[in-house]
Amino acid sequence: MSGVSPTSSPTSSALPTAARAGLVTALATWSVVVLPALVGWVSAPESSLGWWSGMAVGSAIWFLGHGQSVAGAGIAVSTTPLLLLGVFVVIAWRVSRRLLLGARSRVRRAEWDAVLWRGLVPGYLLGYVIAAAVFAALMLAGSVHPDPMAIVGCLLVPLLGLAIVLVRPGEDTTPDVVARGLAALPDWAGAAWRAAWRGALLLLAAGMVLVLLRVLLSLGAVLRIQSEYGAELVATIVLALAQVAFLGNAATWALAFLAGPGFSVAVDGVVSPAGAHPGLMPLIPVLGALPDDATYPGAMWAVVAVPVLLGGVIAWRVDRLLRPAAWRERLGAMVAASVGSTVLVTVLTALANGAMGLERLRSVGVDIWPFAGLLLAELLGGTALWLLVALYREHTEPRPDDGHESRARTVAADRT
Repeated sequence: MSGVSPTSSPTSSALPTAARAGLVTALATWSVVVLPALVGWVSAPESSLGWWSGMAVGSAIWFLGHGQSVAGAGIAVSTTPLLLLGVFVVIAWRVSRRLLLGARSRVRRAEWDAVLWRGLVPGYLLGYVIAAAVFAALMLAGSVHPDPMAIVGCLLVPLLGLAIVLVRPGEDTTPDVVARGLAALPDWAGAAWRAAWRGALLLLAAGMVLVLLRVLLSLGAVLRIQSEYGAELVATIVLALAQVAFLGNAATWALAFLAGPGFSVAVDGVVSPAGAHPGLMPLIPVLGALPDDATYPGAMWAVVAVPVLLGGVIAWRVDRLLRPAAWRERLGAMVAASVGSTVLVTVLTALANGAMGLERLRSVGVDIWPFAGLLLAELLGGTALWLLVALYREHTEPRPDDGHESRARTVAADRT
């Protein structure tokens, strides 16, 4: 016999199940940061505070990983560790997918939309919000606290996880309203979207390569700053993991360098192809990879060729997916893909911007609008280059029937 009473509707039984799944998701993401924070907190010999303070620190990091800010004791931190946000979204996607697939197998198709929108989605979000409120209460033991609206703002993660599951054509869990919306899109929209998010990953990967290269070349300076902490092995590992969580942010900074406008870390500092003037840096090991104060030669501006070339790659990808569609359709998809890549990268860069606690780090990141405008122009420039290459190839390559036509003309000439 089922645990659900005969009189209970599928919607009413789905609500508590989804709420439990939301709680599980929140606890899973919370454990990702709280467990290392507790280990590092307890293993630090200079720490005289208890477990609750360590949990409060971990909870603060959890809120930051959801795109929220924390403040207190004269400091404010509002920058989102992008890699940590990515880990949270993957966890939410996996749990919500399992929840929805399990529920879908027990519900008729005619009932699915009602169960989804009235039971599963609100229940899942409710469970997550309840957990966020508990984590905020745990922070009362610490010196920093989230904004009250941050509890609701944490829904960013479960909403993204649900969106990945629901907005997928052909999936059994896709609701009717989403399916109709996807069906109404033009044929080239799917190819443009796939090229857009892959293009955004390519752009961020280019930035990450530059970051890792700088860290490798400056490894001596990074390790020297690390040694000044005098931390034990476990605390050193936890500190290293905390810095790894912000490597995604550094990738957006590096991409802004490649695009042209550059980035700033300290107040009044800037690093761009024109020169590096980072300003006075705090003793954070990974910041030792920032370049020394210098003015670069004009040839450094050649780095903007990187996003231009990646714009060509995005256009090539669209062209490959849509060929042999008409040129007007392919061109529209190429432009849409470049715009989509720019929007995705710009949103992530905006999340990566913010304050990092110290006064001199109150405005870290990229000037968003110049960055977005230049990046879009460079991607469209790459699209134009690929169009020239593609048009040249189409006009110079022999058509499949050219040989047949040539032989026909030869035979006709022989007969005359």
